[in-house]
Amino acid sequence: MPENAGVDYPEARTVVDLLATSRGDVLISLVESADPTEIVVSIGEDRSRRRVRLDVGEHVEVIWRGPEELRSLPTELIAAELHPPQWRLRPVGPSTRGQRRSAVRAPLSLQVRMTVGPDVLHGLTVDISEGGIRALFAPRDRAGATMPETAAAQPAEDLPAEQPVADLTAEQPVADHLSHGEAENPLRVGAHLPLAVCLEEGQELTCQGEVMRRIPRKDGGIELSLRFVGMPEKTQDLLRRHVFAGLRSLRSRGLL
Repeated sequence: MPENAGVDYPEARTVVDLLATSRGDVLISLVESADPTEIVVSIGEDRSRRRVRLDVGEHVEVIWRGPEELRSLPTELIAAELHPPQWRLRPVGPSTRGQRRSAVRAPLSLQVRMTVGPDVLHGLTVDISEGGIRALFAPRDRAGATMPETAAAQPAEDLPAEQPVADLTAEQPVADHLSHGEAENPLRVGAHLPLAVCLEEGQELTCQGEVMRRIPRKDGGIELSLRFVGMPEKTQDLLRRHVFAGLRSLRSRGLL
Protein backbone atom coordinates (compact mmCIF):
# COMPACT_ATOMS: atom_id res chain seq x y z
CA MET A 1 0.00 0.00 0.00
CA PRO A 2 1.58 3.34 -1.03
CA GLU A 3 2.33 5.85 1.73
CA ASN A 4 0.94 9.37 1.49
CA ALA A 5 2.81 12.54 2.38
CA GLY A 6 0.88 14.54 4.95
CA VAL A 7 -0.93 11.45 6.24
CA ASP A 8 1.67 8.73 6.81
CA TYR A 9 4.50 11.18 7.35
CA PRO A 10 4.68 15.02 7.49
CA GLU A 11 5.34 17.03 4.35
CA ALA A 12 8.33 19.33 3.95
CA ARG A 13 7.93 22.84 5.46
CA THR A 14 5.36 21.58 7.95
CA VAL A 15 5.51 22.85 11.55
CA VAL A 16 5.56 19.86 13.89
CA ASP A 17 5.51 19.19 17.61
CA LEU A 18 8.17 16.82 18.94
CA LEU A 19 7.58 14.85 22.14
CA ALA A 20 10.84 13.34 23.35
CA THR A 21 10.80 10.57 25.94
CA SER A 22 13.49 12.26 28.06
CA ARG A 23 11.74 15.64 28.25
CA GLY A 24 8.56 16.92 29.86
CA ASP A 25 7.84 19.70 27.37
CA VAL A 26 6.83 20.07 23.75
CA LEU A 27 9.50 20.99 21.23
CA ILE A 28 8.73 22.94 18.07
CA SER A 29 10.41 22.10 14.78
CA LEU A 30 10.14 22.48 11.01
CA VAL A 31 10.34 19.60 8.56
CA GLU A 32 13.18 20.11 6.09
CA SER A 33 12.55 16.96 4.04
CA ALA A 34 10.64 13.74 4.53
CA ASP A 35 9.97 10.38 2.94
CA PRO A 36 8.71 7.04 4.31
CA THR A 37 12.21 6.06 5.53
CA GLU A 38 13.61 9.29 7.02
CA ILE A 39 12.41 12.66 8.27
CA VAL A 40 14.83 15.57 8.54
CA VAL A 41 13.73 18.36 10.89
CA SER A 42 15.31 21.49 12.32
CA ILE A 43 16.69 21.02 15.82
CA GLY A 44 13.78 21.25 18.24
CA GLU A 45 13.23 24.45 20.21
CA ASP A 46 11.56 24.88 23.58
CA ARG A 47 9.02 27.57 24.46
CA SER A 48 11.83 30.07 24.92
CA ARG A 49 12.95 29.40 21.32
CA ARG A 50 16.16 27.77 22.56
CA ARG A 51 17.52 24.75 20.73
CA VAL A 52 17.73 21.63 22.87
CA ARG A 53 20.03 18.62 22.86
CA LEU A 54 18.85 15.05 22.47
CA ASP A 55 20.96 11.91 22.39
CA VAL A 56 21.02 9.61 19.40
CA GLY A 57 18.59 6.76 20.01
CA GLU A 58 16.00 9.01 21.69
CA HIS A 59 12.39 8.11 20.97
CA VAL A 60 10.60 11.13 19.47
CA GLU A 61 6.90 11.35 18.70
CA VAL A 62 6.24 13.63 15.72
CA ILE A 63 2.82 15.34 15.69
CA TRP A 64 1.47 17.43 12.83
CA ARG A 65 -1.77 18.55 11.24
CA GLY A 66 -2.79 16.25 8.41
CA PRO A 67 -5.34 17.06 5.71
CA GLU A 68 -8.25 16.20 7.99
CA GLU A 69 -6.86 15.29 11.41
CA LEU A 70 -3.88 15.43 13.72
CA ARG A 71 -1.31 12.76 12.87
CA SER A 72 1.30 11.16 15.11
CA LEU A 73 4.36 9.17 14.05
CA PRO A 74 6.81 7.34 16.37
CA THR A 75 10.43 7.89 15.36
CA GLU A 76 13.99 7.37 16.58
CA LEU A 77 16.69 10.04 16.47
CA ILE A 78 19.49 8.54 14.35
CA ALA A 79 21.71 11.62 13.84
CA ALA A 80 22.11 15.16 15.18
CA GLU A 81 23.92 17.57 12.86
CA LEU A 82 25.14 21.09 13.51
CA HIS A 83 25.88 22.30 9.97
CA PRO A 84 23.08 22.82 9.18
CA PRO A 85 21.42 22.34 12.60
CA GLN A 86 19.03 19.46 12.06
CA TRP A 87 17.92 16.08 13.35
CA ARG A 88 17.45 12.94 11.30
CA LEU A 89 14.54 10.80 12.44
CA ARG A 90 13.72 7.26 11.39
CA PRO A 91 10.11 6.06 11.64
CA VAL A 92 9.80 3.03 13.92
CA GLY A 93 6.10 2.41 13.47
CA PRO A 94 3.06 3.48 11.46
CA SER A 95 1.45 6.88 11.86
CA THR A 96 -1.60 7.00 14.07
CA ARG A 97 -4.79 6.95 12.06
CA GLY A 98 -7.71 8.42 13.94
CA GLN A 99 -11.28 9.15 13.09
CA ARG A 100 -12.34 12.78 12.79
CA ARG A 101 -9.85 14.87 14.78
CA SER A 102 -10.65 15.43 18.42
CA ALA A 103 -8.62 18.48 19.38
CA VAL A 104 -6.57 18.21 22.55
CA ARG A 105 -7.97 20.46 25.27
CA ALA A 106 -6.13 21.90 28.25
CA PRO A 107 -7.73 23.31 31.43
CA LEU A 108 -5.98 26.66 31.10
CA SER A 109 -7.34 29.92 32.52
CA LEU A 110 -6.79 32.68 29.96
CA GLN A 111 -8.40 36.09 29.65
CA VAL A 112 -10.94 36.34 26.85
CA ARG A 113 -13.15 39.10 25.43
CA MET A 114 -16.33 38.66 23.44
CA THR A 115 -18.24 41.39 21.63
CA VAL A 116 -22.02 41.07 21.90
CA GLY A 117 -23.70 43.90 20.06
CA PRO A 118 -22.62 47.15 21.76
CA ASP A 119 -21.22 45.29 24.78
CA VAL A 120 -17.79 43.76 25.39
CA LEU A 121 -17.92 40.83 27.83
CA HIS A 122 -14.78 39.89 29.77
CA GLY A 123 -14.14 36.42 31.08
CA LEU A 124 -11.79 33.49 31.57
CA THR A 125 -11.41 30.23 29.71
CA VAL A 126 -12.33 27.02 31.51
CA ASP A 127 -10.50 24.98 28.90
CA ILE A 128 -9.10 25.63 25.44
CA SER A 129 -8.06 23.75 22.30
CA GLU A 130 -7.07 24.77 18.81
CA GLY A 131 -10.73 24.25 17.90
CA GLY A 132 -12.42 26.40 20.51
CA ILE A 133 -12.96 27.29 24.15
CA ARG A 134 -15.26 26.80 27.05
CA ALA A 135 -15.39 30.12 28.85
CA LEU A 136 -17.13 31.87 31.72
CA PHE A 137 -18.04 35.52 31.16
CA ALA A 138 -19.13 38.08 33.71
CA PRO A 139 -22.88 38.74 33.60
CA ARG A 140 -24.37 41.78 31.87
CA ASP A 141 -26.54 44.05 33.99
CA ARG A 142 -29.91 45.29 32.80
CA ALA A 143 -28.37 48.38 31.27
CA GLY A 144 -26.13 46.15 29.14
CA ALA A 145 -22.88 47.11 30.91
CA THR A 146 -20.26 44.52 31.72
CA MET A 147 -19.69 43.53 35.35
CA PRO A 148 -16.13 43.72 36.73
CA GLU A 149 -13.83 41.12 35.26
CA THR A 150 -13.22 39.47 38.63
CA ALA A 151 -16.83 38.32 38.65
CA ALA A 152 -16.03 35.85 35.91
CA ALA A 153 -13.70 33.92 38.18
CA GLN A 154 -16.18 33.55 41.06
CA PRO A 155 -17.45 29.95 41.35
CA ALA A 156 -21.13 29.23 41.09
CA GLU A 157 -22.97 27.39 43.84
CA ASP A 158 -25.33 24.43 43.47
CA LEU A 159 -24.63 24.06 39.78
CA PRO A 160 -25.84 21.04 37.84
CA ALA A 161 -23.27 18.34 37.28
CA GLU A 162 -20.70 19.31 34.67
CA GLN A 163 -21.44 17.91 31.24
CA PRO A 164 -18.69 16.84 28.85
CA VAL A 165 -17.85 19.45 26.25
CA ALA A 166 -18.39 18.22 22.72
CA ASP A 167 -15.53 18.16 20.20
CA LEU A 168 -15.49 21.77 19.12
CA THR A 169 -13.90 20.94 15.79
CA ALA A 170 -16.69 18.64 14.75
CA GLU A 171 -19.73 19.90 12.92
CA GLN A 172 -22.80 20.01 15.11
CA PRO A 173 -26.35 20.68 13.95
CA VAL A 174 -28.05 23.88 14.97
CA ALA A 175 -31.76 23.79 15.71
CA ASP A 176 -33.77 24.52 12.58
CA HIS A 177 -36.78 25.88 14.41
CA LEU A 178 -36.13 28.57 17.01
CA SER A 179 -38.70 30.45 19.02
CA HIS A 180 -39.10 34.12 18.23
CA GLY A 181 -37.35 35.09 21.48
CA GLU A 182 -34.49 32.65 20.93
CA ALA A 183 -33.99 33.83 17.36
CA GLU A 184 -33.34 37.34 18.70
CA ASN A 185 -30.99 36.16 21.47
CA PRO A 186 -27.43 37.28 20.55
CA LEU A 187 -26.06 34.29 22.49
CA ARG A 188 -28.22 31.70 20.75
CA VAL A 189 -26.65 28.45 19.56
CA GLY A 190 -25.15 29.06 16.13
CA ALA A 191 -24.47 32.77 16.67
CA HIS A 192 -21.07 34.09 15.52
CA LEU A 193 -19.42 36.62 17.82
CA PRO A 194 -16.01 38.38 17.75
CA LEU A 195 -13.53 36.82 20.20
CA ALA A 196 -10.10 37.77 21.53
CA VAL A 197 -8.07 35.28 23.59
CA CYS A 198 -4.98 36.52 25.47
CA LEU A 199 -2.10 34.05 25.85
CA GLU A 200 0.34 34.29 28.77
CA GLU A 201 3.07 35.58 26.47
CA GLY A 202 1.05 38.75 25.83
CA GLN A 203 -0.12 37.59 22.42
CA GLU A 204 -3.76 38.16 21.50
CA LEU A 205 -5.59 35.81 19.16
CA THR A 206 -8.69 37.16 17.43
CA CYS A 207 -11.35 35.36 15.42
CA GLN A 208 -15.08 34.68 15.33
CA GLY A 209 -16.58 32.30 17.87
CA GLU A 210 -19.64 30.18 17.09
CA VAL A 211 -21.84 29.40 20.10
CA MET A 212 -22.03 25.60 20.31
CA ARG A 213 -23.54 25.23 23.79
CA ARG A 214 -24.83 27.35 26.66
CA ILE A 215 -24.14 25.93 30.12
CA PRO A 216 -26.77 26.95 32.70
CA ARG A 217 -25.55 28.72 35.84
CA LYS A 218 -27.26 30.06 38.95
CA ASP A 219 -24.83 32.89 39.68
CA GLY A 220 -25.71 35.04 36.67
CA GLY A 221 -22.50 34.16 34.84
CA ILE A 222 -22.53 33.37 31.14
CA GLU A 223 -20.82 30.05 30.40
CA LEU A 224 -20.47 29.04 26.76
CA SER A 225 -18.74 26.52 24.54
CA LEU A 226 -17.50 28.35 21.45
CA ARG A 227 -15.95 27.01 18.24
CA PHE A 228 -13.27 29.11 16.55
CA VAL A 229 -14.31 30.26 13.07
CA GLY A 230 -12.01 31.83 10.51
CA MET A 231 -8.81 31.33 12.51
CA PRO A 232 -5.76 31.23 10.19
CA GLU A 233 -3.83 27.96 10.10
CA LYS A 234 -0.67 29.59 11.49
CA THR A 235 -2.67 30.89 14.45
CA GLN A 236 -4.14 27.41 14.99
CA ASP A 237 -0.61 25.98 15.02
CA LEU A 238 0.45 28.59 17.59
CA LEU A 239 -2.54 27.78 19.76
CA ARG A 240 -1.97 24.03 19.45
CA ARG A 241 1.63 24.45 20.59
CA HIS A 242 0.41 26.55 23.52
CA VAL A 243 -2.10 23.84 24.50
CA PHE A 244 0.48 21.05 24.37
CA ALA A 245 2.95 23.13 26.37
CA GLY A 246 0.26 23.92 28.94
CA LEU A 247 -0.60 20.25 29.36
CA ARG A 248 3.05 19.31 29.79
CA SER A 249 3.49 22.03 32.40
CA LEU A 250 0.43 20.86 34.36
CA ARG A 251 1.61 17.24 34.25
CA SER A 252 5.13 18.15 35.36
CA ARG A 253 3.62 19.89 38.41
CA GLY A 254 1.40 16.91 39.19
CA LEU A 255 -1.81 18.80 38.43
CA LEU A 256 -3.06 16.33 35.83
